[in-house]
Amino acid sequence: MTTIPDFTINKLTVIDGPPNMRGTRLLATFDLHIVGMAIEGCVFIENSGGIARACGPIGKTSKGHKATVAISDPVLQRALTRRTAAAYGGLTGREVADE
Repeated sequence: MTTIPDFTINKLTVIDGPPNMRGTRLLATFDLHIVGMAIEGCVFIENSGGIARACGPIGKTSKGHKATVAISDPVLQRALTRRTAAAYGGLTGREVADE
């Protein structure tokens, strides 16, 4: 069994953006504080099937190189998604499917 490190979600900002060409919507952005790190600009997205998940920041450098943070531990990924979904629901009153 994987032990989930303590983490905090800060500065959750509701976006509720329109779907992109693939049907993915940006629901919110937030900062993740975990194990002595602050990961700013994380995203909470909903795919075209209506399933939401939390992800690390996704972007590109000024030269077009990919710049992202990925959550590689599936147990931590699931815990982060669930906690983000709860915070999002608390702010919006809207439940999202996270599995």
